[in-house]
Amino acid sequence: MLTQIGSAPIACRMRRMSVNLPLAFACIPSADAIRLGSDSRPGDPASSEELQRLHSSRFTPLLRRLIAAAASASIAHAAVASADETGRSLGLSLARDGRCDAALAVLVPLRGGPGGDAELERLTGECALREKRFDLAIEALEAALKLEPGADGLDLRLAEAYYHAGRLADAEAALERAAPGDAARPEHLLYSGLVAFDRGDTARAVDRLEAAVATRDPGIEPLASFQLARAKARADDGEGARAGFGRVVEGWSGTAWADQAARALTALDEESAVPVWASAELGFEADDNALIRGRGVGRPDEVSGQSDVRGYWFVDTGALWLRHAPWSAGTALRYGGSENRRIERFNTHAPGATLWLDRALAWQGSALRLQYDVDAAWIGADTRGDDPFLVSHLWSTSLFKPWQSIGATTSLSASLGLDDYGYRRRGLDVPDVGLPGACSPCSPDGIDEIGATNRDGFGPILSVVHRQSLPQPPISGFLLPWIEGGYRWQLYVSQGREYDHQRHQIELGAGIRLPLAIDFSIRGRYAYVPYANASVFPDPKDELAAVNAGPDTAYFLDGSARREHETNVRIALQRAFGRHVLVSARWSRTRNRSTADVFDYTRDLVGVSVRLGWGG
Repeated sequence: MLTQIGSAPIACRMRRMSVNLPLAFACIPSADAIRLGSDSRPGDPASSEELQRLHSSRFTPLLRRLIAAAASASIAHAAVASADETGRSLGLSLARDGRCDAALAVLVPLRGGPGGDAELERLTGECALREKRFDLAIEALEAALKLEPGADGLDLRLAEAYYHAGRLADAEAALERAAPGDAARPEHLLYSGLVAFDRGDTARAVDRLEAAVATRDPGIEPLASFQLARAKARADDGEGARAGFGRVVEGWSGTAWADQAARALTALDEESAVPVWASAELGFEADDNALIRGRGVGRPDEVSGQSDVRGYWFVDTGALWLRHAPWSAGTALRYGGSENRRIERFNTHAPGATLWLDRALAWQGSALRLQYDVDAAWIGADTRGDDPFLVSHLWSTSLFKPWQSIGATTSLSASLGLDDYGYRRRGLDVPDVGLPGACSPCSPDGIDEIGATNRDGFGPILSVVHRQSLPQPPISGFLLPWIEGGYRWQLYVSQGREYDHQRHQIELGAGIRLPLAIDFSIRGRYAYVPYANASVFPDPKDELAAVNAGPDTAYFLDGSARREHETNVRIALQRAFGRHVLVSARWSRTRNRSTADVFDYTRDLVGVSVRLGWGG
């Protein structure tokens, strides 16, 4: 057989091979058939001499080895290509037969070949979707869509994968792209309803899921019927929800879906009654500054020390008496108190109440809350029949926004507080220097201690708090880590000049569940509090200096506005025992640095408590 390289004829010995090779490598030229140059002819003397030189040179063995190596490489490449094609055919066949576990084992290694393979990527993605390997499904389906834009059903499959991976925004966008051709498909109706449900758009969720169930497509059941029942429950359609869950129980008896639906029916029956809850907490605290005594301030004569141990209690109860989607409302009542071991004048009784109204919003599961709190406090064992030490009112509007994809929640709130202090201030009066009669000590002329210390006032409060779940640590027994951060701004306008101030507060916290199911948390707080005016309270050392100087000597008052820097650290350990018992231990330290010595203090608290809860 003759073939030709350039214009030279070559005699080729055809070998029997198991694969088809390019002719240039399947034919090995015989020595007497090689001619160099286009002008060589058989029988030409010059050509004969040239042929002899070629035979006697080192080039001929090298050329033969190169040709043989090229032939071997081509054979290997062809064998690999043949194996890949066989594997591809097997993997695609397994995927079409629904044997996705086996199909993925074959198809995944074949992904990413030169030029791409849209069919392979698509079936890999669809099988990964069935096997709940959603990250792989998204990767493969995105690759298929890139190779074959606009392919039938690809955007819809991507929407399913995005939804199950928690990527609601991407799922919504994929559904919109699929809508022109797939809007009537059962899967499109189903996932449009699921996305709307997670977005908090209950009306659209019910509409789309009802349309999905009406198609009677077995491929989307019982998921569609179950989710429709959930949506109707949220829409306060109790009868529709019960009917939907009942269909799942009867139609898919013995499945996990039927078990879930049965539990949902039980929960609906329980929720038909007004939810009521209550708790009681008992604890002990050791306080090294029970008087909250400032720097240099002496103790009252009847108090032997400023440290004390006290027992305290706190009980509360509440009820959710309105649940009509998207609205809910409830009330709570509480009562707290403490009994000190030595300083009975600081015993407390503090009742309070809360009323709130919630409104679920369509914006990604967020909710709006309107809330009113009222609290009162009596301080002292013999003052319960008197006016309370303090009555406070707080009106708040809060927005709660969950970020489901990252396991976080953000809350924004705007409040208005009103405080009414009823404690007696007559003992604060100090005669001004220069008035008739002797005084020791004497306040500077023009200082009205009683009027200036009127703490009654009001002011707005703005705050933001963000709580974020963290990835699971690679340490056995340590679970549910989280961090939290917040900022709070407050303006307080009081009737007396002493307490007009702003407050800028930053708080950070972190926590984790330790072995033995013990929850550990640590929080830190820093607040900068600039007051509008100078304090009317003298530093104790200046008051003493005035007394030592003799009668009718005014003590010194700093003319600059009061400034305070407050820091606080709190560490807590908690352990729940069942659903109703919570045991806590905690330590906190507060350090308030003030330009006025009477407000400059440090306080350490150590406490343990047991809380019992019911309902909720």
